[in-house]
Amino acid sequence: MQLSQALPEALRDSRAVEVLERSLAQNRLGHGILLHGESPDYLEEIVRAIAATLLETERDPYEHPDCFILRPQGKARMIKIGSESDRSGGEWPKNSMRRLVIDIQKTANQGGRKVGIVFEADRMNVQSANAFLKTLEEPPAGTTLFLLTSRPYDLLDTIRSRCLNFRIPAGIETIAHPDWPAWTKDYHAWLNSLLTGANKQTVPHIMLGSYGLNVRFQAILAEMTSKAWKTQKAELPDHVTAEEKDAMEAGMSRGYRKQLFGEIEKATISFARGIETANHGQLPVAALNRATETLEHSAGLLEVNFNQSAALEMFFLKSMRIWASSASK
Repeated sequence: MQLSQALPEALRDSRAVEVLERSLAQNRLGHGILLHGESPDYLEEIVRAIAATLLETERDPYEHPDCFILRPQGKARMIKIGSESDRSGGEWPKNSMRRLVIDIQKTANQGGRKVGIVFEADRMNVQSANAFLKTLEEPPAGTTLFLLTSRPYDLLDTIRSRCLNFRIPAGIETIAHPDWPAWTKDYHAWLNSLLTGANKQTVPHIMLGSYGLNVRFQAILAEMTSKAWKTQKAELPDHVTAEEKDAMEAGMSRGYRKQLFGEIEKATISFARGIETANHGQLPVAALNRATETLEHSAGLLEVNFNQSAALEMFFLKSMRIWASSASK
């Protein structure tokens, strides 16, 4: 079966899938593949399909004895190299970079190819990244290594340069939650209220509006994560530990959060362009730039475990000053 036939319809016609499919058919896929995009679901759909093709299995490739998976773990959600103190029976701890490197160096259990998959590869610490780089420099025969991330430029340049890079287009990354269109519409209305000017009568409504948007954002994110995690959790093999499950769920939430923040940026841009068109370009471009930078700053705080609701609240408060100031000029 062709790769595209194993993927959702939204993915089949993308340029990345076309190139990957052709490379598979010609047996020229390479040993290092970097898949990046804002949708964790789409990245995983693609890597599952490719892994199943390489391992020549119709079952879940994650359960194949020659498929090795590595995810972030712990409260810091880092991909660690593996501690000597955690070794048991001479084995490096499961879900560590040293364990992955050793596993893929071994002869394939079923005599075919081997596949290694690193989820949220941007979470590798320095030691893990260097260990992975050495493996990329001298890859084991018959092995394909996949890196999945929404932040490709957080990887070492030397790792990126040794991988085939595939960006999953933003156009196919849509929010599947039914309440998101209404959220975007109300966000535009809230921004418009800032342009009309804040005063004693409107400020309470503006503040309540931002609070409501924040609460609804958290609810949408929680529901998206819960629904997707329920499906994925039911498909996990029995040997997956509770810690690994927690890391998977946290990673899924992080991916959806990035996707939603990206949609807020798109909504902010579309609002600004609409206002500029209506006002013949009178709205300063600087306002949009400042709003975008503020959103990126709030998203960056989340990467250091800043409170999720507080980060979005900060964005709304700064947006109030940015757009109200812009309207008064």
